[in-house]
Amino acid sequence: MKTEDFSFCSRRNMLAGTAMFALGGVAGCSADEGPVMAEAPPLPWKWVPLDPLEAGRRAFRMYPDPVRGGCGSGAYLSILSLLKEQVGYPWTTLPDLMMSHAAAGYGGHGTLCGSLGGASCIINLVAYGLGENGQIFRQMIDRLYYWYAKQEFPTDRFDDISEMPGQIRVQAMSPLCHTSVSKWAMAAGAEISSKAKKERCAKVCGEVVYIVVHAMNEYFEGRWTPPKWEPSAEIAHCIDCHGPDDMWHSKPSLNHQQGHMECMLCHTDHTKKGQKG
Repeated sequence: MKTEDFSFCSRRNMLAGTAMFALGGVAGCSADEGPVMAEAPPLPWKWVPLDPLEAGRRAFRMYPDPVRGGCGSGAYLSILSLLKEQVGYPWTTLPDLMMSHAAAGYGGHGTLCGSLGGASCIINLVAYGLGENGQIFRQMIDRLYYWYAKQEFPTDRFDDISEMPGQIRVQAMSPLCHTSVSKWAMAAGAEISSKAKKERCAKVCGEVVYIVVHAMNEYFEGRWTPPKWEPSAEIAHCIDCHGPDDMWHSKPSLNHQQGHMECMLCHTDHTKKGQKG
């Protein structure tokens, strides 16, 4: 399959589906009742080693597609398309447009970057219930989000296929679309509707997918260890009072927050004279 070809219903998949219909493993079909789908198998679903660069390039190229595009669909579909090709069922049962709503921070609201949402969906399907106490999927997603916040986007990984190589790089600071995009747009002097911004976000989508596929490959090869989250020096004193890493707070009177985002994005340093959090 060529990188540019994003037709997910290949002849091979159709034939495989037909064979499973005959065996009664996936679905039956009645002229009166229509298709009758079998129940989805329990999680986790099968993962096979994938090419991170190929997955990332698919995400980059999918981003501008008027139907299957955007950051949420690009991240989700790029990985899903490879799993449909290389694994088949049950990945072939998932709808292509399931993550369309995640574009522009979910419905255009500027919340979570859709690339993170689309990729997290795949992580959950593959890693749910694995690892110590069945929590590896949470650790993977958490690690992905604070990697994103520290990353200077866009990287140059896809500059060889980009119309705008060498774009200015700006630290995202947050997994939120609003923060990530707005900080970059102001630094680049670019409007949100500009080609430059769209090219930047296509590269972000590709980079997220690349990192996720690389991590999943390492995990199933037994080479991935979830790193422990460490707060930055600027917020270490915040976390010390308002919640440890496990978010089960030992100081009930200060049980005010959960999460691993940087506090100073929204709060001032109340430990400094004359400032309140």
